[in-house]
Amino acid sequence: MQEITGRGRVTVWPLLHDWPTSARCILTYTTTGHFGDTAVLGVVPVADNEGEPGDLFAMAGRHGPEHLYGSLTPDGQRAAWLACTGFSARLMGAPKGFEITAEWSLDMARTVTLPKGAMYGHLKVTAGRMRLVDDELHARAVALLEDAQASV
Repeated sequence: MQEITGRGRVTVWPLLHDWPTSARCILTYTTTGHFGDTAVLGVVPVADNEGEPGDLFAMAGRHGPEHLYGSLTPDGQRAAWLACTGFSARLMGAPKGFEITAEWSLDMARTVTLPKGAMYGHLKVTAGRMRLVDDELHARAVALLEDAQASV
């Protein structure tokens, strides 16, 4: 697994990603590359969170991306769903989340090139597990999970 690092605008928010089990995680979205051509999404690891989705591309596949992006390959459908989720959280303001400028590192699970060109301003999507380098910001992100679970 490859690690990538960066510094930039990061959107952080709690995501209910599995309705039947009420599983939640903390998701992040940022960009890299020339004009942000790569969407970078990461799960913030939270100790003892049994609901952490692990592989974000697999999680995206459970959300029926084929219904929205049926003309794309399965990997392209999942990448488009992830790009849309991150872009939407930033554009609309992530509910109960926050936005910061910070250094980050991502244990990269994988990168998918969108098969039909740019979507949501991105040519590629990279997803993995994200760590905010600043310990206070990372703790703030982790605390979102407890807040989200308490509001159920």
